[in-house]
Amino acid sequence: MMRVDFRSLGIAAVLVCGAFHAATGQDIRSDMLDKWVVATGQAAGAGEAAKEQAVAKALRTAVEQACGVFLTSQSKTTDYKAVYDKIIANAVGYVREYKVLEVLQQDGVTMARVRARVSTRKFEEDWAAIAHTVEQENNPRVVVAIVERTRQTNTGWTEELAEAGVVQSKIEDFFLSKGITLMDRKAAEKTSKRDVLLAVLKDDTQQIAAMGGRFDADVVVTGRASAKFGKTLEVGGVRMYQYTATLTVRVVQVDSARILAVKTYGPATYNSLQRGGGEDKALAKLAEESAPKLLAAVIEAWRKRSAVSRTVQLSISDMDYELWKTFKAEAGKLQGVQAVRLREITESVANIDVEYQFTNENLADKLSEMQTVKLKVEEITANRIRLKVSN
Repeated sequence: MMRVDFRSLGIAAVLVCGAFHAATGQDIRSDMLDKWVVATGQAAGAGEAAKEQAVAKALRTAVEQACGVFLTSQSKTTDYKAVYDKIIANAVGYVREYKVLEVLQQDGVTMARVRARVSTRKFEEDWAAIAHTVEQENNPRVVVAIVERTRQTNTGWTEELAEAGVVQSKIEDFFLSKGITLMDRKAAEKTSKRDVLLAVLKDDTQQIAAMGGRFDADVVVTGRASAKFGKTLEVGGVRMYQYTATLTVRVVQVDSARILAVKTYGPATYNSLQRGGGEDKALAKLAEESAPKLLAAVIEAWRKRSAVSRTVQLSISDMDYELWKTFKAEAGKLQGVQAVRLREITESVANIDVEYQFTNENLADKLSEMQTVKLKVEEITANRIRLKVSN
């Protein structure tokens, strides 16, 4: 399990700011905690696309420069690289405003220089939150299953069930590059990605979650990507063909079949000199643009699970209705428990939902220490605890 030394995460600085606000009764202007920097970035090629890439890299460099002192203070922290990769994926999100000062194109390379105002406070707060997520949730194991639609007929879209489609492959490559653990078909002999893709087509969340469990995954990222011919363009007397692509994804928690996030990305456009065959290029561009945002969405969904109360499913064997009432009376008084609800008791197995503010491990410890009902923890996952009444 990953461990993070929270004493060096800069959380103290955030608390000090909060204490100052409480003591003075005055709001701290956010722009006082922003920093203006000038940074450069470059990208291969020429034209508008290369310019956009160069500006994006310059803004990322601006964030790194503005937050350099903070990053240096974290560099010796456990799992520094894992947290850094996740937060820097959304670097542009910390830029409040910017101006492109200069763009140069020479020898097939485009260089952009920008002046940007960076929110260092938001950066540090997000760093603390993501580091906490890494500690609380232990980086989810993920299965990615994206259905691709690239052809339209008179009856609708033709869906491609390739296990290594353009979008899926690029998203998987990006997740791997950021240290996310991906589960492939080797992890489950009885399940292939094709089975998951078929469940995606049927929009069956329960089946998707069940198959994700066979991959030994915590999260399944499912989605539908579509690409189609858009329109014909005339650029400088040259005819070009434009293709557009969009992606809709859902992040499903395996052990509870709960949908953690729903996101839509695109449209991404790709212009080609040839008519036909541009769909894959548009999908590839879409995947490259959406992968960092999708990873951020997965992390944010898991962060929210650790920041607010969650529903933990308990399965307690050898429990009858009278014992349930005794259990409810004591469990409802445990610190962090907001509600205890009985779903059913079937064949001496009680299925119970508990609204809880802290980690599952913490809840399992509390339950095993109860006085009125003696319980033994037999299995624990991210959203579920299986217990047995012990005499």
